[in-house]
This record gives sequence, C-alpha cells and structure tokens, in this order.
Amino acid sequence: MRQVRQIGTSVGWWLAPDLMIARSGPRTDPGLEQVYLRRGLVLVHIPKNAGTSVEDALFGYRVRHRTWHEISIACPQAWQKLPKIAILRDPVDRFLSAFDYLKAGGRNETDRRFAARMIGVQPIDAFVGRMGADDAYRHTVMRFFHFRRQSDYICDRDKVMVDTLIPFQRMAEGLTRVAGLEPGALVHANRTTGPRTRRSDLTQAQQDQIRGLYAADTVLFDQVCKSWDPAPARKVAQTPHVVRG
Repeated sequence: MRQVRQIGTSVGWWLAPDLMIARSGPRTDPGLEQVYLRRGLVLVHIPKNAGTSVEDALFGYRVRHRTWHEISIACPQAWQKLPKIAILRDPVDRFLSAFDYLKAGGRNETDRRFAARMIGVQPIDAFVGRMGADDAYRHTVMRFFHFRRQSDYICDRDKVMVDTLIPFQRMAEGLTRVAGLEPGALVHANRTTGPRTRRSDLTQAQQDQIRGLYAADTVLFDQVCKSWDPAPARKVAQTPHVVRG
C-alpha cells in the first residue's frame, strides 16, 4: 500500500483508480464559509447539474463539488445559520451529460485521466453494458464525482439535508424564487463540446438500467418535480421556500 500511495498520476489511474479517485476531491478552502455568509445562502454543487453557471450567478466564486456533510464540517456556521439549496437533475440526462463531458476531455487533467482509463473510445451502449456487467468497474465509475449519486451529495441516508431542491428544468425560475436572482442572470458555463449523446441513442432497457443504478436519485427527482410549487418569487434570506424529497 505504501508503494501504491507513492505512485504518480501518470500511472496511478491504471494501477489504482480507486485511490486516484479518493485523491481527486476538492481541496480545503479557508475562504468558502465567508463566501456563503456574505451571500446568505449555501449551494450544494452537484456535478453536471449546471452548478458552475449557478456558482457564477450567485457567488462569482467556485464553491466546488462538496457533499452536504463536507460543507457542514468545513463551514459549520454557514451550514447551521443559512438556507441551503441544490439543483436536481433527471438521472439519465445527467449520466449522458457526464459521459459526453468526460469523453470530450472534461475540465482538467483529473477528468482526462479518468476518461482515458475508464471510458476510452467505447460508445455509450458499451459503457452502459459494462456498468451493468462488471461490479468492480461500476463501483469505481460511480465513485468518481461526475458519476456519483446526487443523493450522496444532499442526503443523510433517506433524509434530505438541504432546504430547497430545484428541478433542473426549472432552474432559472427556481433561483429567482428562492434566491432573488434576476431573470437572465444565468449564463451557460463549462459547456460540453463535441458530439452529444441523446436519449434516443439508448434503448429503453438501457435507460431503465441507468435509473436502476441511480434508484434513489430517480425517486427523489420524481418527488421534487411533483412537489414543485409555483408560488410567487421571494428571497431566500427572508422566507426560504422549502421543497423536500
């Protein structure tokens, strides 16, 4: 194990991908709590849910991909005092977005090395097939933050730990309602380049397989969509709108 810990990134993704994933989490950010406190709001940034665009609009700052638990430890005052929100996305759409984003190179060297090791040149149907057939492979892929379950970021077992969940397709409206964000303030950032995979590229069985892998996310997303309330806009600092799955 000591030798494994000393390997570099050039071979680490091939010899010990799980270890490299464990190393790829966000670094400590001493300024993060003040960012939240100044804005009066905590965002749990779930990967591939337009979080970079939301970060830019709300904070002008990269809060990074942290689970609710990581934020509660790193920013205890903000977590206890402030309203907490997250964007929730359809699991199939999010899965395809992560696949395309990483296959196109992602954002940084970590993304590129993960994609080279775990995705390579295989098409989406082969990727989904291997996810279903190879337990070890599936375990590794779903530990990487782009493919990690959304519920891992916002839930403590079955309990939702944020105050407001906004469906992805109603993001602009929801952020206006709960955070007082001006309409049109969202700008699409961190856009995926290259070919995009469509739902129609998957069979119904493959889509159902993805939903099964992300069963908790599927249930939670359906609940949030059904419970979303078209009440008039109001700022979260005054009276937060609570939508729980």
